[in-house]
Amino acid sequence: METREWLTALVGYALGSVLPAEILARRRLRTSMRALGDNPGGAGAWRKLGRSAAVVVASFDVAKGALVAWLARRVATSLEGFVLVCVSPVAGHNWPVYLLFRGGRGLAPAAGVLLVLATGPAVVSLGLGALLALRTRWAPTVGIVGLPLCVAFLVAWQYPPREVAAATAVALTVAVRQLPWVWERLREVKRRLSEWA
Repeated sequence: METREWLTALVGYALGSVLPAEILARRRLRTSMRALGDNPGGAGAWRKLGRSAAVVVASFDVAKGALVAWLARRVATSLEGFVLVCVSPVAGHNWPVYLLFRGGRGLAPAAGVLLVLATGPAVVSLGLGALLALRTRWAPTVGIVGLPLCVAFLVAWQYPPREVAAATAVALTVAVRQLPWVWERLREVKRRLSEWA
């Protein structure tokens, strides 16, 4: 990989680490999103800061993913460099250094990356995920349904390998961030089952 790919990935990580939900919570409420018991992303902003704040947060988070994916198309020459740059804003959003690696869940910057990599499949898959999320009233449904579906569309519609690889890596980066939450829910289910026994 070339130096400019590494540098662009570092810029992507730094941009991804800018969490407007955290900034707004500290300015408006004088505390962090974590102290409020929520994630510093769009859904958390909706719950703790209101609808208008959530729109600003989600728009910024999608835009930072889109901007870095746009840069990846112009800077990255290797497959590895392209994937690394595309993943960098999601990784920065999920694990920002200044919050001790406890950031958001990465869906909005992932959506931004996918919208640049493959606009049609991203709109369709994330739209279907959003419709299901409205039905279930559970925001993570957008990513649980939309991200794998987008990767499947890219494969089915024979997109270039670098787009497929980057979309897969972005989806996996979001999935890895969800693992602690999934384990917590599984423990809760196990506890409830043991109470019934």
